[in-house]
Amino acid sequence: MPIAALLLASASVFAQSPEQPVRAVTDPGVVTTRQSITPAGVPSIFQGRVYGVDFGASNGEIWVLGATHVWRLDWRQNKVLDRLPHQGKAGIQSLRYHAASKRAFTASAGKENRIGLGVASAGAHRLLAPHTGEYLSGAMAIAGDTVAVPLIYNNALAVFTADGTAKAKIKTEIAPYAVVLSRDGNTAWVSNWGGRLPRPNELSAPTGYQPNADKVVVDPAGKAASGTLVRIDIAKGAVTHTVEVAPHPMALAWDESKGRLYVASGNQDSIQVIDTTSNRAVASHALKPFSQQVAGIAPTAMTLSPDASRLYVACGGINAVLVMKTADGSIEGMIPTAWYPSSLALSADGRMLAIGSLLGAGSGWRDEPKKRFVHSYRGAVNVVELPDAAQLAAYTLAVAENNRMQGASAAAPNPKAAPKAVPAVAGEPSAIRHVVFIIKENRTYDQLFGDLGKGNGDPSLVLFGADVTPNQRKLAEQFVLFDNFYATGGNSADGHQWVTQANQNAYTMLPGYAGRSYPFDGSDPLAISSGGLFWETALAKGHSVRIYGEYAGTMRDKRDRHRMLEEWKNGADFAGEFNVTAPIAALNKVLAKNFAPYSLAVPDVARARIFLADLAKWQREGSMPNLVVMLLPSDHTSGASPGASTAKAMVADNDLAVGQVVEGLSKSPFWKSMAIFIVEDDAQNGVDHVDGHRTVALVASPFARRGHIDSTFYSQQSMLKTIELILGLPTLSLFDLIANDMRAAFQDTPDLTPFESVQPAQSLFEKNPPLQALKGPARKAAADSSRMKWDVPDAAPTGRLNQILWGMVKGWNTPYPGVRQAVFAPLSLDVDDDDR
Repeated sequence: MPIAALLLASASVFAQSPEQPVRAVTDPGVVTTRQSITPAGVPSIFQGRVYGVDFGASNGEIWVLGATHVWRLDWRQNKVLDRLPHQGKAGIQSLRYHAASKRAFTASAGKENRIGLGVASAGAHRLLAPHTGEYLSGAMAIAGDTVAVPLIYNNALAVFTADGTAKAKIKTEIAPYAVVLSRDGNTAWVSNWGGRLPRPNELSAPTGYQPNADKVVVDPAGKAASGTLVRIDIAKGAVTHTVEVAPHPMALAWDESKGRLYVASGNQDSIQVIDTTSNRAVASHALKPFSQQVAGIAPTAMTLSPDASRLYVACGGINAVLVMKTADGSIEGMIPTAWYPSSLALSADGRMLAIGSLLGAGSGWRDEPKKRFVHSYRGAVNVVELPDAAQLAAYTLAVAENNRMQGASAAAPNPKAAPKAVPAVAGEPSAIRHVVFIIKENRTYDQLFGDLGKGNGDPSLVLFGADVTPNQRKLAEQFVLFDNFYATGGNSADGHQWVTQANQNAYTMLPGYAGRSYPFDGSDPLAISSGGLFWETALAKGHSVRIYGEYAGTMRDKRDRHRMLEEWKNGADFAGEFNVTAPIAALNKVLAKNFAPYSLAVPDVARARIFLADLAKWQREGSMPNLVVMLLPSDHTSGASPGASTAKAMVADNDLAVGQVVEGLSKSPFWKSMAIFIVEDDAQNGVDHVDGHRTVALVASPFARRGHIDSTFYSQQSMLKTIELILGLPTLSLFDLIANDMRAAFQDTPDLTPFESVQPAQSLFEKNPPLQALKGPARKAAADSSRMKWDVPDAAPTGRLNQILWGMVKGWNTPYPGVRQAVFAPLSLDVDDDDR
C-alpha cells in the first residue's frame, strides 16, 4: 500500500494525556540558539512536529496536521473534536481546509517519500488519492474544485479534483515548493526553490550524487543562485510565463484582485512583489525587523488580511510573525511565536491568526527527566487575536528581546587596541594567528565525560570512558572542561551547516532534500545559507586556509579499514592513498586533496598521519595557514556490523587521532600563536541527562585557561563567533551574532606547555564477532547493523543504532530508555528512521 496513505479511523474526545495537546509544558529544554520563546495567544502543544494549520467551519475550530495525526480542535477549550491517525512522516507536509465540502485536505509523505492526497472530515480521515512514485510534497493550495500539490523532487505540480481524481502532472522548474491558485482554479503560480535550468557555460552544480541529479545555477562560492516563479495554465497543463526572483523562493500570497503576488525568499530574507497582469517583479522588500541587518530571518509562510493591506509573514529564524504593510513593505511590528513558525491561517472574519510552529515548545525527556535525547518533537499551534497598535508595540519589543536584538548595534573595532587572545570586537588585534577547527560525529557530553568526577555529568550514561577516550578527557582536564555546550544541529545534514555557516536554511530544516541528497558534505548547493561558509569570509579577509575533509564530498569507493589500520601500525604515510575533489569547485583551491572526506572505512589515525606530514612540511617552510578545518568522523561508529571495528575501537581511533593532532600542533613552532577548537557536528547518537544536544567541545591553546571548568552557555555558534573574533571575520547570521563567545575560556598570558597524547587502553583493532557466533539480542543487533548503510552519516536508523551501542557497551540486559515524552531538537529536523 502506498505510504502517505492517510488511514480511515475514528476518534473520540479523551482526557489530557501524552496523546492530547496540552496548554503548556513544565520541562522546557535547552534553546541552543540563545533565543527565548514567549509565544502570544492561546497555545496547543502536540506530541511530534506540527506541519500545517487552518481554520475550520468557524473561527473557534482549527485543523492541525501533526506528525502522526490530523486533529480537529476547539482551540479555546483545547478540546479534541477529532483525532485521526495518518502515516505521514518527516518532511514537508501541508493542510488546507475546504469550506465548500467542510473537509480538510492534506498532502504528506510516507515511506520512500511517496506522497498522497488525504481528506479529513468529522470522524474520519482517509487516503483520497495516492500519487504513487512521486516524492516529497510542498505547500498545497485549493480553489473551487481544484487541488494543487507541488512535487519537490519530481519538479512538477500535481493537480487533482476535490474528489481525488488526478487531472494533470505539469512540469515546473527545479524543486517547486509552494503554489497559489486563482479563484476559478484555472491559473497556478508556483515558487521554485532551485530556480531555472542553467544556461550553456553558466556556473552550475548538481543537487546530490544521483546520475540524474538536477543541476542548479550557483554563484562562484557554490551557493544556489537562481529562484523562479512559473505561471501555469491548468487547462493547458503548461507553463505560460517564468519570472526570475531571489534565490530560494518559498511561501506565496496572492492578491488576485489587485494583481499582486508576494513571494518570500527564505534564504535571502526578502519579500518580492510580482505584478500578475504583466508577469514581472515590481518591488522587493528586505526583511529588516531589527535596527541591525542580520541574516537568518527565514520567512516560511504568509497570509494576507481580507483587505490585502497587510501581509503576515511567519519567520522561522526569529520565532515571530511580521506584520507588513503591502503599500510600501514597511514592517508595522512583530508577534512572538513558538519555535520555528512554518504555517499560518487567518480566520474568515479576519480577526484571528493561527500560527503553526514546526518545533514548538522546547525539549522534553525520555523515560525519566534526566535522560534527554534529540529526535522527537513538541510542535505547537498558537491562536492570536490580531493586535491593536499598542499590543503590537508590546509584542514587537518582546520579539526583539527574545532575539537579543533590543538596541543591538555593531561596535567599531579599535585597531590600536592591545592584542588579546580573544579581541572584544572583530578587527582588533589578536595574539592568536593560527586557528585549527576539528569536527567530529555524533556524541553527547555524558557519553564521554559523565564520570569525570567534576563538571555536570551523569556516570550512568557513560559509554566511552577513560579506557576509550583518554585524550579527550586529558584535554578537558588539562585545558578547559565545557559542561554546558550544545550542538544546534540534530543530524549531519544540518549539523554540518551549523558548524560551517552558523545557520541552516529551510531546505535542511524542513527538510526539502528528500530524494535528492543528504547535504552534509557540500554536495547540494541548495543547502548553503546566504551568509556562506566561514572559511570564505577568512579568505576574503586575506587569511590563508586549508580544508581537510570537511565539505569535501563523500568517499564512495570501498576501502578495507582493517588493512589501513595494519598499514598505519607498520608506519605507512598514506601519501598517495587519496585524491579528492570537492563538490564545490571553489573549495578545491584550498582543499587537501590527499586527505579522505567522510568514510568510516578510513581510520582517523590514518587521517592524522596525513595531516601531521603536512604540519612537518609547514615547519620546514616556516609558514602555516591561518585557518585549518579538519573532519575526523570515526566516532560515528558502524554499530555491531559483523567483522567491522567495534564501536569502542572506532571511538578510540578517533580519540587517538585527536590526541596525536593536538600533540603535533602543540610541539610545533606555531603553537605559541595557536588555538585549536574541537566539536561534534551533532549529538544524536546518545542520551544526556541535561539535554540531547549537549555535546563534547574542547579547546587547546597556550592561551586557554588550565584546569578550568567553564559552565557558560555555549553552542556551535559560540565556537564560530570566537574564531571570527580571533581572525577578524564578520558574523554569518543572527545566530553567531547573538551567541556567547568563549573568551571566558581564554587568558592573555600564554602557557606554552605542550600536550602529550595517550594510547587508549581500548584496542583500535578490535572487531565485531561474526553473525554465526552470536545469539539473542547480540545476534539481532549484528543482523540489523549489517543491513544499515554506513557510507554516509545518519543513513543508519538513529533510534536503533543507539539501542545497539547501548547494548554493546552496557550489556544486552541493561534496559535502554524508551521514549515516553516528545523531545525537541532546536532548529533541526531529523530524517525519520523509516527513511534511512
